[in-house]
Amino acid sequence: MGLEDLEDEEKKLCYDALDKEGYGARTKRRAFLSLEDAELRDAGISRASVRKVLRLAMASAAGLGVGSAAGVGAAAGAGTTRAGDAGAAAGLGVGGAAGAGGPDTSTEYIRRVLLKPYTCGATDVGGGGGGGGLLMSAPAQAAAAAAVRLLGQPLGAKLPVLGWMSQSALASNSELGEYVVTAAAGDGLAAGAHNLCLITTAALNGTLHSQFGGSETMVTVQMALLVDTPLSLAAASLGLEVRLDRNTTDRSGATAQQLRPDFLCWVGNVLLFKGEEKANRSDLETAITELKSKMATSWNPALLPGVSMPCMFAYAAAGDAVQFFAITSGGGAVQATAISDLLNIGTPLGRIKVLHHTLNIVQALAAYAPRAPKISMALGGAVKVLGPDGTVLSSVEMYSDFVRKIVDLSQQRGTVMGYPELANMYRTIGGVRCPNLVRLHSGGSSCAGGGGSSIRLQADGTTLVLHLEPVGLPLHRAPASEADLRQAVRHVLTGVAALHAAGFVHRDIRWQNVIWLPAAASASTACSQQQPSAASSSSSSSSPPAGAGAYVLIDLEHAAPADCALDCRQPPYQLRTWPAADVLLDLDTGRYTRQSDLCLVAAALMANLPFALSDGGRDLRQQLATRHVLSAEAALQHAWLLDDTTAPC
Repeated sequence: MGLEDLEDEEKKLCYDALDKEGYGARTKRRAFLSLEDAELRDAGISRASVRKVLRLAMASAAGLGVGSAAGVGAAAGAGTTRAGDAGAAAGLGVGGAAGAGGPDTSTEYIRRVLLKPYTCGATDVGGGGGGGGLLMSAPAQAAAAAAVRLLGQPLGAKLPVLGWMSQSALASNSELGEYVVTAAAGDGLAAGAHNLCLITTAALNGTLHSQFGGSETMVTVQMALLVDTPLSLAAASLGLEVRLDRNTTDRSGATAQQLRPDFLCWVGNVLLFKGEEKANRSDLETAITELKSKMATSWNPALLPGVSMPCMFAYAAAGDAVQFFAITSGGGAVQATAISDLLNIGTPLGRIKVLHHTLNIVQALAAYAPRAPKISMALGGAVKVLGPDGTVLSSVEMYSDFVRKIVDLSQQRGTVMGYPELANMYRTIGGVRCPNLVRLHSGGSSCAGGGGSSIRLQADGTTLVLHLEPVGLPLHRAPASEADLRQAVRHVLTGVAALHAAGFVHRDIRWQNVIWLPAAASASTACSQQQPSAASSSSSSSSPPAGAGAYVLIDLEHAAPADCALDCRQPPYQLRTWPAADVLLDLDTGRYTRQSDLCLVAAALMANLPFALSDGGRDLRQQLATRHVLSAEAALQHAWLLDDTTAPC
């Protein structure tokens, strides 16, 4: 197998690699054509693995700006990484013989590199001692100081490189000897760490940077190879489950690009590492400023009150300049503290230091992981709803003060209203300002660069983009106690009453369409409310007081005008989640009415409970299900909902 078996793009990369070694054009082709498997075996690497690294680089470049949220991350091993997937995470493949000399030992070598305890003053941050969790959860000033010491610590062993591909780079700076060693000069474990060796060698040589420098896209490609790929391989080797993502310009416009970091890394759903990237070195200060303004906390603090916010690692990359930071938010003030020197990734030493710092950061992430809180939805992460054929029906991304929802209207079943009617409904209920009903986001940040509206239809004519508030925790089932159920039903009926007063019905009431706001988030939402209009004033007494938690009714894409005359007994207007039509719809006309919403409250929220419902609760459920309650306003006056003797926790 010779150079003729490689793709044209891969040939170009191979040529450039030989250029760095001083070979001429004819020599380059002859070198690859004559390179036999035995010679590759002597170098400790298989030709297939070389091709995979080249494909990784080209896939990274091709993955940018094509509508994939992962972009480079996917090509460089982004997505969820689990133990045992080290090779897959790096895009290289482990498990068989990476080189002809035996199985790849990258996982074992990385464990040697990262599991040695390191002491940074009084705080142990090594994977062995588990103190990295203490580093990340320490007070802001102490955490930043410990992070400086962490990045400056040597790894447990030097990183292996391919000597035959690295001679020129190694000769450029004697300091490189503190970080890397040729595979041949290392022990057997280093010599067999083929995938790690390829990653380190690629970082050392920096072919992509010298070939494609000068654009933000290629800064991103370079950082993906220096950060994403080694991070994924190291995390998988340690059994650390991480998720990586990269920001791209996609069909939904530029809004997300201005609100999300360019690089994101979560452990569980906790955002612990992020990065900003710019094309030119002169934009470094802009990148640093954006580290403080974009997702400066690991989660929305109002949704997890009383839990200490960890220190977040970050980098700013601008042209060939890269610097690492600790992002802390103690006392509400966001600080970005430099924890590394200003590195030049136009040099072999600068690139190796970025890789070295990334691996040290993996240590801290692994040590913090057992202490990470359980969070149902990641800040900046996307949750997608897929159809039977894998088509994305909708996606939701959580930001600090709003939720960004994208819905493909052409794929929604059972909808009644198109975009103009939906936009009118959302704007109408926006004037109601009911704290128990979802609404369009009123903050200015949602309009930044994204078309100037919290609701819009994209150019394809079918994709609806919504910026909604409040931000809450999703529910998937009934609360665990009757007291909590009482509060939930009361708040949902308050939202239903406001929706009905505005002239609409919900049509899709179920636990999946209800969110919970803890007390801190509820208080913030209550403070943002304007004086309720006449449409909601009569039900305002049922709204949660400031400082109390709240339930909020969301997801209005299946709503309809309250006076809609459509017969919903037949497709396409019937929803799969409905109970029997004769229970829900008007028996004579098949219309979905305001009382149909009340029937859904009984069927979807008050049945199949994990506890026995009291007589009062059963009475309300029966009255709602049999249409004996004429309105949501009337239901709110039921004795069971007015009984606060068993207050929720």
